[in-house]
This record gives sequence, C-alpha cells and structure tokens, in this order.
Amino acid sequence: MLINFLNIYLFAGVLLLTFMFVYAFLRGRSGYAKALGALCLSIQIYLLGYLLEINVSPMEDMIFWNQIQYFGIPFFPAWWLVVGILYTERGRLLKGWGGAAVFAVPVLTFILRLTNDSHHFYYSKIQMNQIGDYTFLLLSKGPFYYVQMLYAFIALVLCTFFYFQRYRKSVGSERIQFRLFLIASILPYLALILIMTDLGGTGIDYTALILPPCILLILLALTRYNFLDIKALARERVFRDTDSGLLLLNRSYRVVDFNESSKRFFQWLGIQIREDNLEALLEAHPKLMDSIGNQKDQIVQLESPEGIRSVSIRSMPFRNQHETLGYQVIFEDVTEREALNRRLVEMANRDSLSGLNNRRRFRELGEEAYQRAVRYEEKLAVLMMDLDHFKKINDTYGHSAGDQVIKEFSAMMAHEFRGTDITGRMGGEEFAAVMLYADGETALQKAEGLRAEVEAYGFQHENHLMKLTVSIGIAELNGEVFDFDMLISQADRALYQAKEQGRNRVVVFGRD
Repeated sequence: MLINFLNIYLFAGVLLLTFMFVYAFLRGRSGYAKALGALCLSIQIYLLGYLLEINVSPMEDMIFWNQIQYFGIPFFPAWWLVVGILYTERGRLLKGWGGAAVFAVPVLTFILRLTNDSHHFYYSKIQMNQIGDYTFLLLSKGPFYYVQMLYAFIALVLCTFFYFQRYRKSVGSERIQFRLFLIASILPYLALILIMTDLGGTGIDYTALILPPCILLILLALTRYNFLDIKALARERVFRDTDSGLLLLNRSYRVVDFNESSKRFFQWLGIQIREDNLEALLEAHPKLMDSIGNQKDQIVQLESPEGIRSVSIRSMPFRNQHETLGYQVIFEDVTEREALNRRLVEMANRDSLSGLNNRRRFRELGEEAYQRAVRYEEKLAVLMMDLDHFKKINDTYGHSAGDQVIKEFSAMMAHEFRGTDITGRMGGEEFAAVMLYADGETALQKAEGLRAEVEAYGFQHENHLMKLTVSIGIAELNGEVFDFDMLISQADRALYQAKEQGRNRVVVFGRD
C-alpha cells in the first residue's frame, strides 16, 4: 500500500513538472521563465529517478537510478536560488563570478556522486533496507553530503530572504504571488530536517515527498496569478517602479490604488494620499479637481524641497464597450522639460547678439499690442531706430567692435524702456520699440532721452573709444492708422526724414 501511494504521488509530481517545464519554455520569454523551466526540469529528473529507483529490485539497478537522480538533485537548489534572484530583480548577483559561484557546489556534488565508488566522499556506505515487502536503498552520508546539504540550506535561506523583502514592498496580486513563493520556499526546510535526522531510519527521501506540494504552490501562482504573463507583470512593475505618480480611481473618483511615487507629488500639494474620495483630498485645490474630472491636461507649479517644480497632470478614463469603469491620473515632474522648452522658445524669439526680441517676435508682439490698443481705445507709439554711420565702426575697428556696440546699445534700450514696452532688433543696426499707453509726445521725450544718452556715451573696444549717434522715427496710433504695418511704415518714413535732416535727431511722423 505504501509503495503504491508513493508511486502515484511521485508520478503526479513528474506530470506536473513536465507541464510546468513545457509551459515555462513555450510561454515565457524572460530570463526568469527560462530559469523556472530549468528548475522544473531538474526536479523532474530527480523525482523520475527516485520513482524508478523504488520500483526496481536488483541493487545494481537501484544504484543506477539513484545516480540518474543526481542529474537533477544537486542543481535544483541552485536553480531555485536563480529563480529567486531573477524574479526579485537582483540579476546583478549572477554577473561575473556570481553565476559560477551559484553552480560550483552542485557541479562538484554531481561529479563526486557519479564517482562515489572510488572514494566514498558522498555516500560512505550503500545498503539495502527492507520495509515489509518493499526494499529501499539505505544511504549512509559521507562528508561531502553535508556540504551539499549546507549549500541547499543557504540557497533556501537566501531565496526566502529575497522573497520576504519583496513581499513586504508588494501590493495587490503581486503580494499574493510572493506569499505563495514564500510558502513554497519554506517547505523544503522540513525535508532537510527529516533527511538530516533520518527519521525512522527508513532511508526514504523526504525531499522527494516535500517538493510536489511546493510545485503545486508554484503552479497555483502560475495559472491563477499569471506568473509568466510578461505583459501583466510588466504593467504591475511599471505601475510600482515608475517615477511618475499614478492613481487609479473608480467611477466615483475614489482612490482605489496608488503607487509609491504618487505620495511625493501629493506631499508637494500638502496632502497625504490615501484611499479616499479624490474630491475630498483635493478640497483645497478645486481647480485641480475640475481639471482631473474634465480630463484636461495641465501643468501646475508646486513647491518641493528642491524648489518650484513643474508637474504635468493627466487624467484618462477606463471604459468597456458600455460605460466608464474608472480613471487613471498621472503626475509627472516635467521641470527639466519645461525649462528646456522655455530655452528653446527663448532661442526662437530672441536675437542672439542683442538679447532683444528678433524681428519675427517683435512683429508678433507688436501686432497683439496694436489689436489690444484699438479694441480698448488706448494710446500706442512705435519707434524705429538706426545707429548712424554704423558701417564705419565695422570697417575701422572690425566686426567684433560692431558687435560690442550692438550689445551696449541694446542694454541702453532695455534700461530706458519700461518692462511693458516691446523692444526688438530688426536686423543689422536697426532697432524698434512699441510703447504701450504712450502718445507721440511721450514717445518723443523717451526717444530724446535715449538719443542724448547715446550721443554722450563712449563705446569701448580694445582700448578704442568710439562715439556714435542714433536717428529715431516715431509714429503714433490715431484714426488714420488702419493696421500695425501702417504704423511701422510711418515710423520708417519718420526715421528716413531724421537721416535726411542730418541724423542724430528724432522725428515724429506728421510733424514738422
């Protein structure tokens, strides 16, 4: 009766392992899946060899099948450890000599068992043991047997430690998976204890009896929780490990799940994230809640320990064919991206030499200012400026001197005009300004002040003192102006008059 039960038990275990081996190699594409397949194969060889050992009678045949088992016995603790290392994302431990160290003892055990007759280091004595009508091998342990047992114990302890560490940090279905793995890694300790104590002196291999329940637990995790479903595993790990804050909401906007990174973003909002109604959590931030509820993407500025951070917030619904099931909210720190965008916009809109608006940007801003002034019947003036005899500076002192003059004159403009005014370099030595809420007389006073400052200023370059003047034309918004281009044209004509009249002067269009 005992042998029949043992045969059925071991045969069922071999079938399970065969299924898992094939499933792991055909279904799984990750290194973890391949290692799990190798683990199943090593235990499968072990159990099959033991099954045949207890079902043959000549001692020579029993010893032969016992040797066959050692194509699997020494290696299953190593593969068990490799599986634990890979699944808990500690693959770096296997790089270099790490992988060789894991398999060093199993390889030596394999060699010593197959050559045991010449040295008896692994089994000091092999005898027959009769239990009723059935015969078992009674294997007396040699010195290296204890080395292999110690190695198996260390591998199990490490594996249990790795699983426990991840179990503490995991949530949801992954927590259940690691709980099953923990139980599966703890059961072999019982087999080690029974073997070392040789309970009953029967010679029965208790490890072969303990391993099938472990395999059942792994099979349960595999089939019920999709251990080898790479897509599901990837989704879960992305949710957990990403730097972006992720919230899962039900259709009533209650937080049902969140990752570790989301805590950081909510701390910046002064909120402790928890499973609660999001509207209650964001009670002090109603605009943010409205944006999430309406699925409107936005970027907000939040105070963090590192300073002001730009945070992108996106909300996306989860739907089936008939209804919305919930929402996913993504918080992403885009401070560096926004800073880069600002730099790119600045480069696109700024003249690199003067630091003022370039021609395109000046006309865009000027057009906006013109439209606003017309709509609200406000005053507006446009100034066109040209540095007199600028070509002589370049011809006499070189283009580096001309660049220096451009920079210093631009600094004068930036200082002279108000922050609400619009300034720009139109090209070469030509500059322009739009003065908001200013008529021709106000613009004339500002232009005269700038002209006098330039005339009195001494431009320095490589110990050369350069004197320069500027001519300025002004046009003001009135009932006869129909668009911004017309204002620019009038200011240009006034500038031409200033040059015609001897330069270093200011002329207002339409005035003598």
